[in-house]
Amino acid sequence: MTEANKALKSMADRVINGYKAVHRKDFQEAKELLEPLKPLLHQEDKPNVTFLVHLSMAQIGTHSVEDFLATYEELQACEPKNDEEAKLKKRVDDTFEELMKSLAEQAGE
Repeated sequence: MTEANKALKSMADRVINGYKAVHRKDFQEAKELLEPLKPLLHQEDKPNVTFLVHLSMAQIGTHSVEDFLATYEELQACEPKNDEEAKLKKRVDDTFEELMKSLAEQAGE
């Protein structure tokens, strides 16, 4: 296996492990695995909805609200390519709405 292939496999393993960590609700691990890969896996001209969804869930799960909001904003500019991406994106939309409702309730107290 060439060095480039090893690096690619390592990155793919990191992404898979990050996604699995989100599903296990180990948001800190997921954030640590995924956040450094964002510049490589998501660019404005090559959006990656699935990656952004998992990253945003890791961010909100670790209470990194500002990071979550920034990722959410990027996600809003992306068009889902299929039903699966649309469902994932809706999950983040729902989380955003819950966050806004919670913040409004806190402000009213």
